[in-house]
Amino acid sequence: MSTGTAQFLVTTFVAYLACGAIFAVPFLWRWVARLDALAAHATLGFRALVFPGVTALWPIFVVRLIRLNAVRESAELRR
Repeated sequence: MSTGTAQFLVTTFVAYLACGAIFAVPFLWRWVARLDALAAHATLGFRALVFPGVTALWPIFVVRLIRLNAVRESAELRR
């Protein structure tokens, strides 16, 4: 592997984790309660433990939030 390729991979990985960390803060602060009712009353310690996982798997949580909002909007339109 060349130095340029390695540098590109590291830069991409760091950018991915930075995006994940930026997403994880508001997600754990407000949006986690929309996906899991039990997490709505979670302690700060729980949120700190879950932070690395949300940071790593942030695209999955983005998709889940988008789907949840779409379901809510369609339910409101039916009323």
